[in-house]
Amino acid sequence: MLVETDLTDEAFGREAEVKTWIAEAQSIVRRRREPKIATGRRCVQPYACGFLGYCESLETEAKFPVNWLPKIQTKALRALIEVEGVTDMRKVPDELLNERQLRVKSHTLTGKTYFDSRNALADLAACKLPAYFIDFETIQFVVPVWKATRPNQNIPFQFSVHRLARTGKLDHQAFLDLSGKDPSRAFAESLINACGETGPVFVYNASFEATRIRELADRFPRMKKALLAITDRVVDLRPIAEQRYYHPKQQGSWSLKKVLPAIVPELRYDALPGVQDGGMAMNAYVEAVSPDTTPARMARIEQELLDYCKLDTYAMVRLWQVFAGRGDLTI
Repeated sequence: MLVETDLTDEAFGREAEVKTWIAEAQSIVRRRREPKIATGRRCVQPYACGFLGYCESLETEAKFPVNWLPKIQTKALRALIEVEGVTDMRKVPDELLNERQLRVKSHTLTGKTYFDSRNALADLAACKLPAYFIDFETIQFVVPVWKATRPNQNIPFQFSVHRLARTGKLDHQAFLDLSGKDPSRAFAESLINACGETGPVFVYNASFEATRIRELADRFPRMKKALLAITDRVVDLRPIAEQRYYHPKQQGSWSLKKVLPAIVPELRYDALPGVQDGGMAMNAYVEAVSPDTTPARMARIEQELLDYCKLDTYAMVRLWQVFAGRGDLTI
């Protein structure tokens, strides 16, 4: 699994370069005052700086920060922000913005919600009930702990599935394995049973769930046909949200954590006890499978994980209800 390679010559060959880094760092430390350098793209690429929060706290906060503009990629817009130091989107000329960025700017400044309900309805017109709404939680290990897995592979250990019948009845199923053993086979079997054989399977950011299902299909050939049949039914709600809906409270983001409280204010992730996002779910899993974790603590983690994943899929049900114009359903 591991191969030893001697990189001594390469390491010592960069000695002069490292000495330059050290000298520069020491010269900065000797200053009586911190250097006045504005935060920018370099603070997060290629990696996020651990001091970013501190530096941002020293800057005058813009009322409408330019970082709310999605996907800042053009040279002209990046130069305006990074070279000229523009921090407020009110100072960004409209001609530098693409359609989505302009939508974010205009609706953020006016405080009005954008909702193309007609086209959202058209996007979902072919998706008939019953429908399934699924979400996965995964764990990664730098050094694999289970056979047939690779470093940093996302191994699903939990799913939530809401099934919405034609009558409007909403049922829920969940899978969660905190045994510490490889959950993959049991996960795949349970997912196949939970998703039925017909009806759209809604996700939010299809590439994640679809990739996990395809990986399971490759690992378990006997279930491959049934698993890939699920991916064939997948419908992604995120592109619909990105194209048809924007609320100023989203602050330029279409993550489910931002969209849900904008569309359905009574549902909030920060109201959950314990686990509130995917990163916290990973940490909770590691703690739960640790031999040092008490049964009482494991039971609490289990419930927190179940509640969190269930909210993810229920959130999708409510988003679908709004986008599909199904206010007639009491969900």
